[in-house]
Amino acid sequence: MSYNPQVVEAKIVSSNPNNGLYEIVAQLKDRTVCRITFEKDEAGSTRVTNINRLLKEPCPICRKDFLCNCMTRFKETIFDQAIEKVELPQA
Repeated sequence: MSYNPQVVEAKIVSSNPNNGLYEIVAQLKDRTVCRITFEKDEAGSTRVTNINRLLKEPCPICRKDFLCNCMTRFKETIFDQAIEKVELPQA
């Protein structure tokens, strides 16, 4: 069975329009919480730079209860779903 992340809630926790860096905290359907860092350039395009799983639940992929890099494989999918649920502040 392959992992299929589904974002149920997302919110912007920090933003810096001067340099285009933003952070979103996204809660997934399986109770996993991730922090997504991304940047937005002057043209308006966004690019994911990093994703971290917050250690509230074990990893749904490897079931480890400590730091792992499993979510990096799904960062684009999670980001695309999370960005639809938040409204980016205008510069």
